[in-house]
Amino acid sequence: MFEQGTLYHPKKFSEMNSGCSNCGQSFMPEPGFYFGAMFISYAFNTVLFIFTWIFTALVMEEISISYMLGIIIGLVVILLPITYRLSRSVWIHIFIKYKGNSI
Repeated sequence: MFEQGTLYHPKKFSEMNSGCSNCGQSFMPEPGFYFGAMFISYAFNTVLFIFTWIFTALVMEEISISYMLGIIIGLVVILLPITYRLSRSVWIHIFIKYKGNSI
């Protein structure tokens, strides 16, 4: 779905191929199609927040709110390209099923 070698490129991590090279499926079925991927991304980030909170609570005896927020914000920024791509991949998979090579 995405161009290879651009995962952590600041300007190119969100660029998608126009279609699947195997089956020809368009990756932009309609304008605004990926609007719902925000909700998938929200779910991923919520799991990340809860996991980070529980993990740091188990590892450290006392932790300040500002330190916890710093860790969470750092993780979100570092994992942004991955959650962005994963949420778009999950969203298109919900609506368009892969049917194999049809070319």
